[in-house]
Amino acid sequence: MYRRTRRAVVASLLASSVVCGGAVALAPSAGALAPSAGAAAPAASCTVTPGPNDTYVTISGEGFTGPRKLNDGESTVDLAIGPDGTFLVKRFQKNVDYTVLAVNEDQNFIFVNCKKVGAPQVPKPQNPQNTTPVQPGSRRDVAQGRAAGAQAGTAAAAKSCATKPVPDKSGAQHSDAYWQAWTQAANRSFNRVCNAG
Repeated sequence: MYRRTRRAVVASLLASSVVCGGAVALAPSAGALAPSAGAAAPAASCTVTPGPNDTYVTISGEGFTGPRKLNDGESTVDLAIGPDGTFLVKRFQKNVDYTVLAVNEDQNFIFVNCKKVGAPQVPKPQNPQNTTPVQPGSRRDVAQGRAAGAQAGTAAAAKSCATKPVPDKSGAQHSDAYWQAWTQAANRSFNRVCNAG
């Protein structure tokens, strides 16, 4: 159906140009009519971009005058062209070739094939450890408690072997697993330093 539509539009244009005694030139790069004498018309373009989870595609275009239709090789639907010549639609047919078709024969760019582009790249965080919250009771939570406890035990032993380290729970909120790991590591570190002395 798509090829028949394209042939019919091109054939009718060629026939009308012969009757009027003029010539019609098709722009090879855009597959569209070349502008008449005067200032050159801006090129129309259309792109197909996969959605972030690859369940749909976004079709966008610019440089068009309405009315227009969007063809996917099997069906043709109306496009809403904005006053600035742009449009944006989402479709769930991902693996098809989309084409923007003119409705009237006097429009520039009778048909424009949409170009497929890659999905936009989502920037990765520079330091994922700082952006990901620590889950209470997770291995990371326990490891952080163990590391903090070891430091506190060593610091307490350096001051006096008579006073064991005590956790200061007035600051940041931590899980029971964190504090248990903190206490074990602090006592182990404290005893190692004091017994060695």
